[in-house]
Amino acid sequence: MNKKNIVENISKTIKLSTEDKEIIREIEKAKQEWEDAAQFFEFVSEPDMVDYAIYLQQAACVKYMHLLKQAKAKEITISYYRKMKELGMR
Repeated sequence: MNKKNIVENISKTIKLSTEDKEIIREIEKAKQEWEDAAQFFEFVSEPDMVDYAIYLQQAACVKYMHLLKQAKAKEITISYYRKMKELGMR
């Protein structure tokens, strides 16, 4: 099941605004980018590429943390993510 379907299924059981759904999508996307950057770092060996991999990880981390702060400010809580897990969507 893709991320769009996950959010749509959650919104059937939990009322989410369009903006809330978008924040959830972006959080999931940013988390994946952070994980991908960490994996990339594990495979590089050239000094310039190591620097680039570190930059990617830091940028992905900042983006992820920013989105989590946005979600917190909008009171989008972990219950949405728990619901995703309960529905077998994570």
